[in-house]
Amino acid sequence: MSATSGWIGRGALAALVTASAVPAAAQTLASRIAAAGAGEVRMSYATRSGVCGDSHDGVSVDGVFYMNRSTESYGRWNTTRCDTGPARVAFRVGATGADLIRVYVGGSWGSTSGSATDLGVVSAPEAARYFLELAEKSSGKIGRHVLLAAVIADSIDITPRLLQIAQRSSVSTDVRHGAITWIGLLGDATYVQPLLALARTDGSDGELGGAAAFALSRLRDGAGIPALIEVARSAPNERTRERAVFWLGQSDDARARAEVRAIAADARTPDELQAKAVFALGHGDAATTEDFRFLRDHFDEVDSDQIRNNILMAMAQSDDEANQKWLLTVARDEKAPVETRRKAIFWAGQSSAASTADIAAVYDEARNEALKEHVIFVLSQRNDSAATNKLLSIVRGSDDGELRKKALFWLAQKHDPAITKMIADIVTKQ
Repeated sequence: MSATSGWIGRGALAALVTASAVPAAAQTLASRIAAAGAGEVRMSYATRSGVCGDSHDGVSVDGVFYMNRSTESYGRWNTTRCDTGPARVAFRVGATGADLIRVYVGGSWGSTSGSATDLGVVSAPEAARYFLELAEKSSGKIGRHVLLAAVIADSIDITPRLLQIAQRSSVSTDVRHGAITWIGLLGDATYVQPLLALARTDGSDGELGGAAAFALSRLRDGAGIPALIEVARSAPNERTRERAVFWLGQSDDARARAEVRAIAADARTPDELQAKAVFALGHGDAATTEDFRFLRDHFDEVDSDQIRNNILMAMAQSDDEANQKWLLTVARDEKAPVETRRKAIFWAGQSSAASTADIAAVYDEARNEALKEHVIFVLSQRNDSAATNKLLSIVRGSDDGELRKKALFWLAQKHDPAITKMIADIVTKQ
């Protein structure tokens, strides 16, 4: 054995003792996590303003983003409980980034399992920087959840770092998508041009371009709307253009809605994109009376079945009486194709604004048996007594045996003992 291999010199020993004596507060967060080994690590830190959660799977950021371990959605927080903090994150680091992460806001850990290392309360900015680094190495939904852990941290603006991640081709598409999304929710007008560049240069499947379109639609004070209109008009990727049209249609900005109507009306626009524009106009809380009037007027100007069907479906999203009267008018139109009339009466039946009496009147006026059969189905989907009575009257009085059978069949599906008895009495008397 050599003179140096069997013992540690005094200087080296002193260095080891000194390192082991460094308090946790003086160590970097990364070194503390590394020292925890391969198991689960837990930590808590302060959340920034506008963040709250239900202490389980739900997290809200600025009231517009909800996320849990299985799904993501964009909308308003819809639960009565939303605690403002702290952030609690449990995760495990593997060879290629995080291989487990759970993000909570509010509540407490309770008892720590023997396999988990709890680092306690840590610096929020340091936690954000750590998770941003970890997100770059991670992939899939886990990588996007790692980003969430960074986003909710207090006392740090991570938007510039998110842009770096979004622009880095070596990062997984899922994580880049998530970074772009958060830029839209957290950023301002200074991010318009970088987001526009991302939308223009996405030459693959449009995934990142679509995320950039969403981000432009969400920038504060409508700062991204002019750029989003440009994307909808001229982005080289067709899917990116479609996503831009959709997000313009979800905006309450008058410029955005006017542009979607223009795209839908332009005969040079490909049918698929026109159909997307029509869908966007009629779906969402931002739809206006002007939008629906445009769709009704546009119906007879298009030849595409898909576009016409989307217009019919859009009408059902509104309880406006004018839209429901229009649907019933289409259903009664003897010159229209039967399939168009069938769809019109179906969508009228989905709206509470169309009365059962109006739908029953379409049955009485119709001369086409296929349409009558479809009205019977529409009536069967309604749970009011007027619909049941109309179906019973068809069973009692129709001269068409097939129509009577259809009405009997759908009445039987209600599994209501009183209705079953009425049917039995009718059949017995005949």
